Amino acid sequence: MAYVGDRGAITPPITRRATVATYASHARPFATACVWVFTIYVALLPIMQCPPLERLSPTPIVADVAFLIACLLFVIALVRQELRWRRSNFYWVLGFYATACVLSRIAVATPEVHPDSLLIEAYLLAAAILTFNLVQSEAVLKLVAEGWMVGTAVTALAAIVGVFLFYAGAKPETNVLLSSYGTLVPGDYPRVRGLFLNMNMCCNYLSIGFVLLLGMLSVGWIGKRWALLLGAAVVIASIFTFSLGLGGLALGIGVWMSTRYHERGRPIASRFAWLAGAAVAVAFLGAMLVSPPSLFAQDGKLQLRISRWNPSGRVLCWRDAWNTVWQNKWFGKGPGMPVAGVHLLTASGEQQFLTDAHNTFLSVTAHEGLLGLAAFCILLIFVFRKPKFRTKGRSEVVMHTAVWIGLMQALLYQGLGGSWEHTRHIWVLIGLVAALQPNPNWETGDTLPI
Repeated sequence: MAYVGDRGAITPPITRRATVATYASHARPFATACVWVFTIYVALLPIMQCPPLERLSPTPIVADVAFLIACLLFVIALVRQELRWRRSNFYWVLGFYATACVLSRIAVATPEVHPDSLLIEAYLLAAAILTFNLVQSEAVLKLVAEGWMVGTAVTALAAIVGVFLFYAGAKPETNVLLSSYGTLVPGDYPRVRGLFLNMNMCCNYLSIGFVLLLGMLSVGWIGKRWALLLGAAVVIASIFTFSLGLGGLALGIGVWMSTRYHERGRPIASRFAWLAGAAVAVAFLGAMLVSPPSLFAQDGKLQLRISRWNPSGRVLCWRDAWNTVWQNKWFGKGPGMPVAGVHLLTASGEQQFLTDAHNTFLSVTAHEGLLGLAAFCILLIFVFRKPKFRTKGRSEVVMHTAVWIGLMQALLYQGLGGSWEHTRHIWVLIGLVAALQPNPNWETGDTLPI
């Protein structure tokens, strides 16, 4: 992070490291507070359900409050010259995407377009920008990574508690930590979502957290015992989501281990790790194309005759979203608009009406048109460019490998079966990957330089 000088402060006769730490806490209070509040925001990202707040209308999300405070502190720190705005072409690609969203909103000026749609886009872009500006030093990176691990631990714990409560008698109807069976055949097993809104989002977040955990273990930011305990909890929690995102978890682990074996001079093991992760990922891709037959008839009654397997709800949504794209090629249907309309009777007997594309790239194109898709792809090309895979070495290089793999499997791979372009933690990760690209001004050391 780029920071202003000491403004003529008198340095007491103590060690330089203590001087920096002591001076930082007094001379840059708003910058320090901004980093800490932002870390709290990152830790709060998984808490999207909070029963005590659900009585309010609209129901606030606690992470959003922390984000607004962090943004306010960031602006004050800039005005007071405690922080400097980081220069980068990253803003140009973000601006191109923002322009595509605005043009789509102008072109589709209909009452059906939600008035807050552009505000949501602005929030997500601001999350990436704030992350990009704050994470410019090893100390801040470590703090933010620890915040993500806190969120990961909370999510894994909530999911495991949900499993125990299920077998203690608390069914999905009375257990906020559990999800419905959705397209899966119902049975005597729980399907967890933790404190997220659904099980797929929970698995997506956990799959990122696991790769970041591997990176933190590699650079020594977490002990082996704690890493083993948290890693086991994440895997268990992810399995009980019964989400197609498990393919992303396997892919992320496979790429990380392949890189690790390659660095150790073990090409066969490296190739096997990559192929194993890719094979599991492909298997889950195949599973998302079909749905198990429903045990219920259209009137909701149990039927003994089981019909053949049907195209999945995702496939039906892809078809509808493609029709939307065909009818609204250049500017899309408008931000926040429904792009599909699929009535689905799931294997658990649940009647669903699906309006989401269930594919990130189809969703972006259906909402903002081909211009929006081009802008989104340019953003991804910028973020994913020139990766230097390392699982050993400097902390920023190792963690760049971890966040790159995490974003790749969570957005590119899982984006094939889910619309993640409006997910908070994805945009924080986009800013983090961009921040960890080669930076000549990167500051090392374990003391917050603010």
